[in-house]
Amino acid sequence: MRLGFCTFPLRSEDPRLTLPNKFPLGFELQKGATGAWRPEPSESCPNPTPPKSQQPARQKLLGRGLSQGIGPPAKQETGFESEGKLVQPRGDSTASCRYPELVDWHSAQFRFSLTPLLPLLLVSLGLVPACTKSIPPGTLVVANNADVQSLDPQLATGAPEGRVLSALFSGLTRIDPSTLKVLPELAEHFSSPDGGYSWEFRLRPNLQWSDGSALGAMDVLESWERLQSPATAAPYRDWLHDLTEGGLVVEDNILRVKFQSPKPFFPGMCAYHALAPVPPGLRDGSESAGKVTSGPFLLGSRRIRDRIQLQANPHYWNERKVHLPGIVFLTVESQFTALNLFLTGEAHFIPDVPALAVSSLYQREKQLIRDKIRGPRSRPEFDPQPFLATYFYRFNTTQPPFDDARVRRALSLAVDRTLLAKTLGSGQPPAKTLIPNSLPNWDGPDGHNYDPETARRLLREAGYDSEHPFPKVELHYNTAELHRDVAEALQAQWRMVLGIETRLYNQEWKVFLDAQKKLDYQLSRSSWIGDYLDPTTFLDVFRSDSPNNRTGWKDQRYDLLLEKAKKTTHQQPRMHFLRQAEEQLLREAPIMPLFHYAGRELVSSRVQGYRRNLLGTIHWAGLHLLPSTQAEER
Repeated sequence: MRLGFCTFPLRSEDPRLTLPNKFPLGFELQKGATGAWRPEPSESCPNPTPPKSQQPARQKLLGRGLSQGIGPPAKQETGFESEGKLVQPRGDSTASCRYPELVDWHSAQFRFSLTPLLPLLLVSLGLVPACTKSIPPGTLVVANNADVQSLDPQLATGAPEGRVLSALFSGLTRIDPSTLKVLPELAEHFSSPDGGYSWEFRLRPNLQWSDGSALGAMDVLESWERLQSPATAAPYRDWLHDLTEGGLVVEDNILRVKFQSPKPFFPGMCAYHALAPVPPGLRDGSESAGKVTSGPFLLGSRRIRDRIQLQANPHYWNERKVHLPGIVFLTVESQFTALNLFLTGEAHFIPDVPALAVSSLYQREKQLIRDKIRGPRSRPEFDPQPFLATYFYRFNTTQPPFDDARVRRALSLAVDRTLLAKTLGSGQPPAKTLIPNSLPNWDGPDGHNYDPETARRLLREAGYDSEHPFPKVELHYNTAELHRDVAEALQAQWRMVLGIETRLYNQEWKVFLDAQKKLDYQLSRSSWIGDYLDPTTFLDVFRSDSPNNRTGWKDQRYDLLLEKAKKTTHQQPRMHFLRQAEEQLLREAPIMPLFHYAGRELVSSRVQGYRRNLLGTIHWAGLHLLPSTQAEER
């Protein structure tokens, strides 16, 4: 049980949802070491393992099915919820008990066939984040995945951190969620006189930090110097690596920036928290991260592994347009727990939903309209849209066996991505390339197709056969149902196609990120969300000198192609060089793209001003929360 968690009665604010008031007969809830509940053997059910007929989701996920030669694998060295350790094996008992019709067994915890209604999810977990009675009225509650690693805008890289930091820190610009146009924020005006080689940002007069002290262009300059400093070890320091000598100048509260090559998309980069100004106390190390901010909200309190509570910033330049009194970001690693919170009205926003819930959530939207709880023209609570993000695996290319590109390509070609996307059932398209096709004006290469024969040939060429078997592979992922499901699916496909055995390791978010940075892994789950609308938002990640590379891969040809693209002012040849760069990335395969994300956030109809978009941008200052009665009337 995590600190700060408490139980709550099973109830729902949704009038169409009827919740069970007790657990199924034959079950007693037993608390696991890491917060997962599992049924304990009882007198009526001495060995609780379900019949195979109640395991369709697992069978489909792990392979093609017995009729196509891939059934559920034999006893596996895999399991879940063992932070930083080898995941424990699943039980293989053949005894079974009678289970309720809608309950599906999955790995010693409740999993649910979500066929008719979502409320049975509430049975899956008996814990929710700390009771929300202490949260002030009108406060937006966000179930924010993992615990935030850092509140320093120059050090954070994860999506959970990004959501919090975008509320705390303003950049020189911001992205309009409706149009994706770059708008002025701390800068009241920006322009380039020479096609993107140089930019001028004129800051608004009388800007203030959240403590009331003055904020000016010199703060931005010194913040960017800190970003570039090797001592900071900032993951986005390469964003400014091509500044000219003396390329940062401040005059009369105007910041002038000059690059060695054109950067027409630079204003969009300035909307991201990595380029937001950081306060003097954080720059000189005298204050902790988050104590002083520049955005629409400031830090009220923080409880590690529980919540971050923000309140409106009275010194924000546009504070009259801030409608929310505050935001609470709850640490909720389980997607099922987050969904529970939403369905009971305990949370208003969850960034992602369990794959198993997608179909039922679509049906729920239709039912809300049929029951006239929501008008047909109002914003849906669940409406997946294309999202500029890709889910992939990283190879550690510095150690065998993955220092050989043939081995890396073999594992990638052995994955049936279409089957993976279909069996996950989450509406997220398979990814044969790193850059999503949803990026405007981008025509990428063909990428990796499913080709088991070529995969086996590449392994033979690399020296692996029956006399020289391939070593067992270690695969790391951070805590989440989706990551476990993907890992198990690939574990089964690699075993069937290549005869490769895989050990799965589950790690807590901070430990997982630290291991990636140190290259303390063989194969690791990863993803990347585009920060701005240009292919370089993905491709620059794998430059040899990029702190976000985290594969150990260095390729001179790849770097050269990116340099050529950078120095090209005409769009067509520039895109040609970038396409060649992605082809080289896929040929050398330091990563294995698996699927492109769809935006699957669930946002209460009480939240007004929210707009879904390709970048996942949220303008927190523009949101407000309706009372529940008004939301029902709408």
